[in-house]
This record gives sequence, C-alpha cells and structure tokens, in this order.
Amino acid sequence: MTASENGPVTEEMLHAFVDGQLDDAQMKQVESYLNEHPERLDDMETWANQNAAINALYPHRDTPPTMPALPTNEIPANVNTMPSGLSWSAIAASLVMLALGLAGGWVARGNQPNTAMVASLVQEAVQAHAIYSIDPHRPVEVAASEEETLVRWLSNRVGEQLLAPDLTPKGFTLVGGRLVSAAEGPAAQFMYEDADGKRITLFAVKGATGQLASFSYNQTGETGSFYWEDANLSYAIVGDVDREALNQIAIGIYNQL
Repeated sequence: MTASENGPVTEEMLHAFVDGQLDDAQMKQVESYLNEHPERLDDMETWANQNAAINALYPHRDTPPTMPALPTNEIPANVNTMPSGLSWSAIAASLVMLALGLAGGWVARGNQPNTAMVASLVQEAVQAHAIYSIDPHRPVEVAASEEETLVRWLSNRVGEQLLAPDLTPKGFTLVGGRLVSAAEGPAAQFMYEDADGKRITLFAVKGATGQLASFSYNQTGETGSFYWEDANLSYAIVGDVDREALNQIAIGIYNQL
C-alpha cells in the first residue's frame, strides 16, 4: 500500500514524524511516503538538527518528544523493530541511517533480507553470549591489553576490517574478544563489562546482504539484542540490559563503525 492510498502526506505530518508525534498508522503512512520520496530526507534531517540545536541551547525546557522507530521490513517472530525513545543527540544519526537504508534499497520491494538468515545469526550471537559471558576463567581468547593484536587477528579471520568500539561513555570497558563459529563463517565476539560485572558482547560476521539494514530487536528471556547490517558485515549487540540502554549502545557502536 502506498502513502497516497491513505491520503496525502502533508508538510505538517513530516514535521510531526521528526517530532515523534504521530500514531502508528500515520507513522507507517509517512514511512511509505519516504520510500517513494527519499529526496525529502534532507529536509527532515535539517529539521532534526534544528531541534537538537534548540534543545542544546535550552537544556532545561520540557523534555522533547521522541523519535519514532526506523522503518523496517517484516522480520521473524520475536524480532521487533527498533524502539522509539532516541535522544535528540541520536536523531540526526538515525535519519542518516534511514536515508542510507532507502538509498541502498534495503526497504525496497525485491531487496528484502533473508529473514531466516537474520534469525539464525541473532540466535548464534545470543548463544555465544550465553556461553562465554558467564565463563569465570577464560571468557575471551585475547585480552583487552592486546587490543591491537586482537583486532588484527579477528579481522584476518573474519575477512573484513573490524573495530572494537569504545563503550566507556556507556559505562562498559573492553574485556577482550574471541573467534566463534557461525553458519556464515568465522565470527568475531568482542566482550565488554561494566563496573558491576555485567557483560555485553558484540558479534560480527561477514556475509551480510550487501545492503544497509535498519536495527531490529530480539528478546530471548532476559537477554536482549539489536541486529543490523552494513555493506559487508552483520552485527549483533547482546546483553542482559534493558532495551533502551541497549538501544543507545547500539547507536553508539553504529556511529563508530
């Protein structure tokens, strides 16, 4: 169904989309419109930047509205779209992701990702997290003290240049990493830990669809994960962390990568 079948998308609706003030039906209508008119993304990014600038100038004003979820295709059961609640500092980055996803054709008909592959990779990432994050003796193969060696080794084995993102602003420090097995081939697992000993892991494997894919969320028991793709790699950040906190960590990782 196209946006035109639900009535015209007005300028006010586009502004409301950026401000997070639309209901679910209106959000879907605007997302469909943006699929058909990606040239409007420049305007929306400008509006988001203006809102962020205003918020920076007046930090004590009322809490601003939240950014709606990025448009995604149908995904497997228990894998949900990225939640709303992005901070103003992340809105511009989210719009860039939306623009890249549209430009890359990921949300276009005929270029949808293999949902079975997504579900399999998420499961592999969650299982690897469950196995190694609780290991008291050898949770990683190479420690953070040898980060340069770790990144070089995993990059060579996975077949793509990797990066161990800096998550200290989010309260997590690098423990180290290891090589794990995935259906798509060798995968890298970077492990992080906070001051309370809680661990999260970043899973990266070569064999993405070749398109840019928006975030998708999965909940398995108390363990949450965000999955996304770039042109060469598939990623999943996994941990027993509440959804919003994991959302912010995922955005921080995406911006660094």
